[in-house]
Amino acid sequence: MSIRRGMTAFVAAASLALGTGALAATPGPAPTGSGLLGLGQSFLGAVQKHQYDHDQMEIGRLLTTYAWAVDSKDIDSMMSIFSEDAQYDLSAYSLPPAVGKAAIRNVFLYGVFPVEKCSFSSITNFAVDIAGKYASGGDYFMHYGYYTNLRKYSEGQHYYKFVKENGAWKISWMQGHPVFESSEVINSATQLRNPACR
Repeated sequence: MSIRRGMTAFVAAASLALGTGALAATPGPAPTGSGLLGLGQSFLGAVQKHQYDHDQMEIGRLLTTYAWAVDSKDIDSMMSIFSEDAQYDLSAYSLPPAVGKAAIRNVFLYGVFPVEKCSFSSITNFAVDIAGKYASGGDYFMHYGYYTNLRKYSEGQHYYKFVKENGAWKISWMQGHPVFESSEVINSATQLRNPACR
């Protein structure tokens, strides 16, 4: 069979399959009533799922920003993730809560950043439940903090409440819940590869 004859046969078969040939099937009735309602509900469901997935991703970015801000001692990035009236529950450390961004700022500027020469934080297993402009969730964390000739390790969970503030998700409440802590003496000169940590 020549290429021309083969292509002609292919086009004819495709025309029949697509309903454009002489033997095209009679089109069915256009969807009405419950059919249109079903299509609308399906579309609405897809839009809602897309929005939920987008919100979940945006909330997840808050936690990534938190970990990087702790390790880089970046107070501006840290403050960007909290709502104006946020609360940081410090009861796990036998401390009163930090209420408001100014108080949370002081926790990090004077209670976290100066203590550790450097740190490495990992946040995983994030889960969130979103309801409109509010959400709640949690994660697992591991944190290594380096001091002079000492390395401290902690692991546990964070719990959160989130709120959408001016169109952007923010942390409105946060609680650290360490479940294990340890420390070990290290030789900074030989074990710490990063001079900034010594």
